Amino acid sequence: MKAMMLKNQNGSALIICLLSLAVLSALGTAALMVSTTNQTIAGNYRKQSQAFYVAEAGLQYALASIKDDMTWRGDTSYSTTRDDMIIGNITASYEVTTHDSSNDSFGVYDPLIPGGYIKLVSEGVFQDSTQTVETMVSISPNDSSLADSKNKAVITSGGNTGSGIHVVNGYDDDGNLASDMVETYADLPTVNQDALRTFADYSFSSLTNTEVGTLSGQTDFFKDAPQNDQPYIIHVSGDVTIGGSSDVYGIIFVEGTSVVLSGSVRIHGVIYAPNASITTTINGGGSPGDQPVMGQVISGSGGVHASGNHADVQLVQDYVDAFNNFGGAVVNVDPAPGSWRQY
Repeated sequence: MKAMMLKNQNGSALIICLLSLAVLSALGTAALMVSTTNQTIAGNYRKQSQAFYVAEAGLQYALASIKDDMTWRGDTSYSTTRDDMIIGNITASYEVTTHDSSNDSFGVYDPLIPGGYIKLVSEGVFQDSTQTVETMVSISPNDSSLADSKNKAVITSGGNTGSGIHVVNGYDDDGNLASDMVETYADLPTVNQDALRTFADYSFSSLTNTEVGTLSGQTDFFKDAPQNDQPYIIHVSGDVTIGGSSDVYGIIFVEGTSVVLSGSVRIHGVIYAPNASITTTINGGGSPGDQPVMGQVISGSGGVHASGNHADVQLVQDYVDAFNNFGGAVVNVDPAPGSWRQY
C-alpha cells in the first residue's frame, strides 16, 4: 500500500501549474513594475526637458530684447514673467531675471559682474518640473560707430566765467595754452548715454569725497593700461562735489545739474555733464602745469567757472578717443563664451 501511494502521481500537474503561475505572476509583476518605473522616468524626463526648453525660450527672449534695447530689464526693475506659453493643453511659464549693478542696494557695481556685462537667469516651469539656465551677456562698443566729441579741452553750451579776470584755461594735447581749446555756447556732442550707463564700472547717486574714497585703488584712466583701451566709467545720477586732494580717474558721466571741483582735486579723464544747468566750477588753486582736469570737460548750459587762477583743463586725446568709442550709437551684444550653464 505504501509503495502504491508513493508511485501515485495524481495532482502533480496541478502543483506544477501552480508553481508556474506563481513564477509567471512574479515575472509579470516585475515587468509591470519595470514598465511603470520606466514610464515614470520617461514622464519626468519629458517634463524636465519641456521645462528646460521653456527656460531656454526665456533666455532667448531676453537676449533678443537686449539686442533691441540694451536698457531692457524686463517688466519690472529686475525681471519679467511670461506665463502664457501653452504646450499641448498645459500652461508653462518662464521668469527671466537680470543681474547687474542696478541690483546693488549700495549703489556700487557688483565686481563679479564687471561693466559691460549683464547676467541673465531664466527659470522655466512645466507642471511640477523646474529648470534654470543662465549666461553672461557681453556688451561692447562698435568701433564703426563713435560719439562726436571734438578735440577740445572744454565744450560747453554756456559761457566761461571766473573770479575777477580769471576764466577756465584750455591747453592742447601737447600742453600748450591755446584760446581755441575752450568752446563756449556750443552744441554738445551726441552721446549714447544708455551705453555709458551699461558700461559703467561704478554707479553713485552723488559723487563726493565719501564715494571717491571707494575708488582709492583706481590709479589709471584705463583698466589694464597699456594692454587695453577700456576706461573706467563712473555713472553719477546726481551731482558732483569733490574737495581736498583727491585724484579721480576715468569717464565721469554726471546726470545731475552741478559739478564742483575744489581744493587740489585732479580729474584724469572726461567729465560729461550735459545737464549741468548750474555753473561747472573748477578750482584754480593749483600752480601752472598742475591742471585740475587732464582730459576734457563737457558741460551744459550753466557753463564753466574758474574759482581762481590756473583753473586749467588740458586735452588728453587718448581719453577723448575712449569716450567717443564707448559713447557711440551702436554696441555689440553677445553671450560671453563659457558662461552658459544649466541647473
